[in-house]
Amino acid sequence: MWRSFSGRAVESKHRILLVILRKSVPIGITLCFGLFASGILVSYCQKSKAPPLGEGPQIEYPSEKMTRSAIGSFLEGQFSIIKHVGSLPAPVLQVFTEEGGSRPVMADPGKNFEATDFVVGGTLPRKRLIFAGVSGDKCFVQYEQGGMGHFYVLALFNLPSQGGLKPLWWGSCPRPATNIDTLRTWVASGSCSQP
Repeated sequence: MWRSFSGRAVESKHRILLVILRKSVPIGITLCFGLFASGILVSYCQKSKAPPLGEGPQIEYPSEKMTRSAIGSFLEGQFSIIKHVGSLPAPVLQVFTEEGGSRPVMADPGKNFEATDFVVGGTLPRKRLIFAGVSGDKCFVQYEQGGMGHFYVLALFNLPSQGGLKPLWWGSCPRPATNIDTLRTWVASGSCSQP
């Protein structure tokens, strides 16, 4: 009788030990993986020799809102489509370049950018070009804006003949447009609107 009781006690202790191991092994694996990933992240940040990307100049848009029809009129006509940040007109490129520096604060379409507020290294832009267009003294830019919220911006600029840039309007669109006709449709329906 003593032998069977002792056997049950040992068996019970083994079961308890197995339960503890089953619960602690996944936690241990998770901790090891987390430490490993943190080490890689620290190593990556230390290897990056480029200083963090600065902010672009503050763009001052007019306080009065443009009507939908005025925005629609702005987007009328034949636009030359731009798909590379470096191809933007110089005054527009300047507002999407870090202040006091030469690096664009906007990535080309399909390139990496900081889509969230989890910043690694600080050398990636928080904006990414979808596409832009130029027609005479008019320029529009549609881009993704990362950070606390990820959204799609449509910005309109006037390029006076004497040089410089005049910001006219900016608004948020539901998703990236594939072409200018989609932007025109969204503006007409009110889908791209100023907050």
